[in-house]
Amino acid sequence: PLAQSRYFPSAMKTRAVSIAAVLISAAAIAGCGSSSYDSSASATESNSEGTELVTRLLEDVKTKNKADLEKFLTPNWQLQRATGAPLTKSEFIDGLPELSSYKIEQVKAREYDDSMSVAFVATTDLVVDGTKFPGTPAPYLSSFIEVDDEWYLLSHANLNRPK
Repeated sequence: PLAQSRYFPSAMKTRAVSIAAVLISAAAIAGCGSSSYDSSASATESNSEGTELVTRLLEDVKTKNKADLEKFLTPNWQLQRATGAPLTKSEFIDGLPELSSYKIEQVKAREYDDSMSVAFVATTDLVVDGTKFPGTPAPYLSSFIEVDDEWYLLSHANLNRPK
C-alpha cells in the first residue's frame, strides 16, 4: 500500500476512478440500446387478436369489471369521445358508461413491433352521463402496446355521436 501510494498518488487514483466511472457509465448508456424505427418496415395484419383486445375492453365496460380495466389500461391511457374533452384512466373507470349490448364489425388491426392499432365499427346500446347514443354503427380507434408478451390499451377514441 505504501509503495502504491508513492507511484500512484491520491490525486491520480481519484482521477483514474473518475475516468473509469465515466467510461463505465458511457458503456452502460450505450448498452441500453437505442431503439430504432424502420420507416420502410411494414405492419402485419392482426384482425383476430385486435378483435379479442377490443372485445375485452367492451366486455369490461359492459360488466363494469373495474379490476381488469385497472390492469388493462396503461397509466397514461386516454379516451377521446366525439362529444368533448379527453378522459384519463381514473376518470373513465370512476364514471363507466352504461353499455348493455354491442356488436363489433369491420375490424382492421395493424401490428408493428410492440404496438397495435385497431380501427373498428361498433353498434352499441350505450348511455354516457345520462346521454343515450344511437344503436347505429359508429367508428372507434384503439391503440395497444405489448409489454412482456401482454397487451395493454394505450388509448381509445369513441367517435359515436349522441341522439
